[in-house]
Amino acid sequence: MTGAEEPSSVRAWLKEKALPLWASNGWDERTSSFVERLSLTGAPLLETPRRAMVQARQIYTYSVAHRTGWFAEGAELVARAGATMIERYYEADGARGWAFSVARDGAIVDGRRDLYTHAFILLALAKAYETTRDSIYIALADSTLSFLDRDMASQHGGYVETLPASDSPRRQNSHMHLFEALLSLFDATKRSAYLERAIAVRDIFFSRFVQAEESILVEFFDEIWRPLDGPHFPFEPGHHFEWIWLLEQNEELRHFDQTSTVARLWETALRSGVGADGRIYARATVGGAADRSTRLWFYAEAAKAAHVMRSKYRRCDGPMASDFLDAMRARFLEPATSGSWIDEFDAYGFAKVDFAPASSLYHICCAIRASDSD
Repeated sequence: MTGAEEPSSVRAWLKEKALPLWASNGWDERTSSFVERLSLTGAPLLETPRRAMVQARQIYTYSVAHRTGWFAEGAELVARAGATMIERYYEADGARGWAFSVARDGAIVDGRRDLYTHAFILLALAKAYETTRDSIYIALADSTLSFLDRDMASQHGGYVETLPASDSPRRQNSHMHLFEALLSLFDATKRSAYLERAIAVRDIFFSRFVQAEESILVEFFDEIWRPLDGPHFPFEPGHHFEWIWLLEQNEELRHFDQTSTVARLWETALRSGVGADGRIYARATVGGAADRSTRLWFYAEAAKAAHVMRSKYRRCDGPMASDFLDAMRARFLEPATSGSWIDEFDAYGFAKVDFAPASSLYHICCAIRASDSD
């Protein structure tokens, strides 16, 4: 199969195999919620605690699938899972914000308030609103942002990672997904307040997250946004690819010239983070791979970034989105149960986990939607 044929092939796999599997085996009818993971044979692992982040990602996925015509039953799943997510995670333990995870019966397993989780909650609320037009989702998004401002805002900009506070480093990753969520809220409502919030996060990206002449995205910081792990700054190529995509998703943001930054992130990721055999490494430095393990989502995000570089920056001499989708299909999808995946391989090519995490479907769905026109 040629690369030019690949997006439609993977889209067919998504529509005919993956979305039906994760809406059946991956859906717990008794609790009206998504399961956290499937076994490698496709059986639901019902007793694994369920993170709010996974509920949110699946709501996002089936909202997109419904709105693009890929899965007709998506709207019903979104409405049911949305109601359960609110009931089980939002202030369910009497504290403000959204709990991190619950058991199958709804008992709180982990009551932390986690910025990364809240970012995906906001993303899900935006998409649930688009699908159902129920204003409760936007009201909850506003309440969630008020919680972040009141309880998790940092005096040095952005937000702390968790409540209760810990001595863990601050991360760009949680702020990146907050940026994504705010753009989605703006797209869904056209309210300028969401765009203004997104711009504030983007400003942190340019002032703190990108280092080494804007060619490396630093992952970890201290409390006042001083980069950690310097001077070589191990980076994650997958996050380079994600930011390239996100920076190009809103016309209102493009009056700010980010061309050189996007190009440098792309070039560094390809040069140091992708092997000659097409393997995308988990971590790299400018000198090459630092961790040669690889995960499915890297290829999905690389496909999205390649679409941006080719369609908006006219970089026609580099890899295409279809090249990364082809690698994703061959490495992760084809060896797995139909509609599922092997999520992660170590440096020697052995599977690192004995289950398929539901969280990966979000990456796959986003990549296929983005790359359809490539």
